[in-house]
Amino acid sequence: MSYIYAISDIHGRYDLLEEMVRERLHFEIGDVLVLLGDYVDGGDSYTTLEKIYQLQKLYPQQVIVLMGNHEEWLLSFLRNRPSRLSVQIQQNFQTLESFIGEEEFTRIYQHSAQHYQERYSLLEDMYQQCRKQICQKYGYLIEWLEKLPYYYESAYQQIFVHAGIEVVLGFEEAWKDLSDENIFCMKYPPEKGSFYKTVIAGHVGTHQIVNDPTFHRICRLGDFIYLDSSVAQSQHLNLLAFHCQTYQYQGWIKEKGQWISYDIPSLL
Repeated sequence: MSYIYAISDIHGRYDLLEEMVRERLHFEIGDVLVLLGDYVDGGDSYTTLEKIYQLQKLYPQQVIVLMGNHEEWLLSFLRNRPSRLSVQIQQNFQTLESFIGEEEFTRIYQHSAQHYQERYSLLEDMYQQCRKQICQKYGYLIEWLEKLPYYYESAYQQIFVHAGIEVVLGFEEAWKDLSDENIFCMKYPPEKGSFYKTVIAGHVGTHQIVNDPTFHRICRLGDFIYLDSSVAQSQHLNLLAFHCQTYQYQGWIKEKGQWISYDIPSLL
């Protein structure tokens, strides 16, 4: 009795991810874990990436790791190239510090402050030094990130993706040709309604989708299921479970030390 599990938008909370893997997943009986992107920016980004990288090495056929917009932004910074996405953000220093450590980050800041008085030049020097150190020390992680796919199709008529796919009425099966990096990683607004496969995504907090600031569980809009718990606010991750024999979906959440399962009715 195996399951396909999905988790999205971890944002540095490797502790919550580890807890889920340790307490809910059973790789020894064939469980599959699909991670939907946005592992960095928040919490401990480096440790989160390292844990996921090692987990996939241990279970290469059972752990699928997808690209999110925050991974693409980190790659564009580290490779010093324009982002492949239409939106670019300034790289988060908290994320960079998680790779090089507090002591070395402080040394970099002090060095830059001694040589540059103007804010822009100081920040640029810090960015350059951080980029150099991370690339030298963690080249294997960067190469791994660059190879992450944008989507995963299961044998159960499912598409897993970070943000979504492009759906055009009458051309539904052409979604691969119609979608690009911006759609896969930053689709907005979230898609809803009927589709010939179930699409499972994150990216947009479910509280925004249902228009309820207190709601952070999994929600479903027809054949589209959304997982993003807005972990910085909710302090939990959502776990989607798909039973490979009954074809049923359930949500899992840990509240007050206890795992609770719940059905995911469509809101349409």
